[in-house]
Amino acid sequence: MPHLCSGRPAECLMQPKAYYPMFADLHGRPCAVIGGGMIAQRKVATLLEHGAQITVVSPQLTRRLAAYARQGRIRYIARQFRPSDLRGAWLVYAATDNQRINQLVSRTAQRLRIFANVVDQKPLCSFIAPAIVKRGPLTVAISTGGISPSLAKKLKRELETQLGDHYGSMLRLLAGLRGIAKRKLPSYNDRKRYFDELVRGRVFDLTRTGRSSAARKEALALLDRYTAINGTRH
Repeated sequence: MPHLCSGRPAECLMQPKAYYPMFADLHGRPCAVIGGGMIAQRKVATLLEHGAQITVVSPQLTRRLAAYARQGRIRYIARQFRPSDLRGAWLVYAATDNQRINQLVSRTAQRLRIFANVVDQKPLCSFIAPAIVKRGPLTVAISTGGISPSLAKKLKRELETQLGDHYGSMLRLLAGLRGIAKRKLPSYNDRKRYFDELVRGRVFDLTRTGRSSAARKEALALLDRYTAINGTRH
């Protein structure tokens, strides 16, 4: 929904709402999904991937959601939504075809200060879900500010063809080097230069061609060189 800016009169034209991008830790966090259809199923699957504790409220469920409930992967409340269902939740998705319920979820979430997404109803949302591309530990989130999910999906497909699995491999290599680099290079600036060289140079090229062992060997040799240079300064 557009809003008025707070600058000078000439600048206070109608502008699109700016959404603040962030990555949230949902592991062990209680989240709610209101609705039991295919859209709700997709939201539940994504939340499960990120370790959330999920409560689904709906008179009916898809077969997969029903299986999740039997397996204990989700908590299921078999009825229409009530405001009390959001107590203790961190965020909620509303994915129903009942506008009265969608509005009630939005109002309740606002009162309780819970992040809420009412699917395909941007004015009722306090957060919007991005299109996501994952490559191992790498996550790329794409948002059009809720203007065009179709364009976001198009960009997702393009990025999926451009970002190879080697980005995930490179991140795993970097994660394994962080501790030893911190011990050998106490200076933040030295570590920054070291890791910048890793991602811009031969180590990244070796990883991209699937030579992970050679990449790690090269990275450790480079760290020894940086450590020697750092030692000569003292």
